[in-house]
Amino acid sequence: MLWEKIRAVVMFGIACITSPCFTPLIVPLVLVLLAGTPAALWISQNVGWVYGGLTLISAISLIFGVRWMRQKSSRAIAQQSAAPIVHEANV
Repeated sequence: MLWEKIRAVVMFGIACITSPCFTPLIVPLVLVLLAGTPAALWISQNVGWVYGGLTLISAISLIFGVRWMRQKSSRAIAQQSAAPIVHEANV
């Protein structure tokens, strides 16, 4: 159960970091960190593909995060409904 919650939170974090709102902050930072490398040259020449790829990663991770969060909640509901109901007599 803990692992399922952790992986859902990680997916939501990835979705937030790679979202189109946050991407204009990430790409220049990555270019600064990779300055002078072939990776920085490729990213600067294909910046549209990078933005598109990050948006796709954001959408996919958001879908997985929601799906895993719902699986956890549906399991908890199923476990609660399967638990026997015990009534205590008032003394």
